[in-house]
Amino acid sequence: MKLLLGTLCLNEMEHLPKLYAQHKGWPGLMRWVFVESADCVYAETNPALVTPAGLSTDGTSEWLKELAERDPRVTYIPYGLSQHADPAQGKVASRQCYLDVANAEEPEFVLVLDADEYYTRPTQSDICQLLRTVPATVWAAKFRQRHIWRPASIAREPLFRWEVLGGYWRVAHCRAWRWRPGMCYAANHNTPELPDGSSYGSHIIDYVSRPGAPQCIHLGFASSAVLRAAKHRYYVARGEGVTDQRQMYVDCRAAFESWRPGKKLPHDARVVAYRGSIPEELRPQSVNVGHKPRLPVRGNK
Repeated sequence: MKLLLGTLCLNEMEHLPKLYAQHKGWPGLMRWVFVESADCVYAETNPALVTPAGLSTDGTSEWLKELAERDPRVTYIPYGLSQHADPAQGKVASRQCYLDVANAEEPEFVLVLDADEYYTRPTQSDICQLLRTVPATVWAAKFRQRHIWRPASIAREPLFRWEVLGGYWRVAHCRAWRWRPGMCYAANHNTPELPDGSSYGSHIIDYVSRPGAPQCIHLGFASSAVLRAAKHRYYVARGEGVTDQRQMYVDCRAAFESWRPGKKLPHDARVVAYRGSIPEELRPQSVNVGHKPRLPVRGNK
């Protein structure tokens, strides 16, 4: 298996050291491309969090530059400001950066790994095994995300005590893409296409609901409250909420800032005890994986 990881970054120092430590040994990893970039809409909405060049303000740039000097498999691209004619697709150009590297190196699969996403080491091996066996007609694989829940109101709780289900958090994202010559992002920053316009969207195998299938552990809703609020402002500014479905996204994402124990989440979302796996680099010295904590949210079922 020849695998390329593609990671977009902006102000990610709360995650990057452990993200790298967790995934640097991914079986078959031939290249890890970190693209540092700010969508122009994000920069306009959060000017204090972006340099004039469209890069980070928290040391991410320096850390990635040093990492690329240490690990020859790492490519660091300080792309800067990224924009698109459609404000909702401002990440197209920055995501294209890791596909440009893929088109030069020809991996078997490109796996998109956001800076706040983690896979346990056994899961990394499982994904490689699955991708080796899928037929050539399969161009992409979709895995379930487990969204760890720790907003500011419960920030003193252990990191892996709760997760959030339902509402926006039931939306699945495709992460593994079979490399094909000339693949590119053009119309949509989430789904690549081929030069003839053929979309990967109709060639996806869905592992989200399959028992025992690989899972991604997402820490975006257990991250910095300041940066989470900045992302929400950006999503609204780029057009979220225009349709009924997107309003659901806005309502749920905003709840990260306002939720308190005992308060209901919108759109039938709920907080439950997390009983999944914990990435090795994020485990405390002693973990009781089978714990059953008492849920602090009455009526939120």
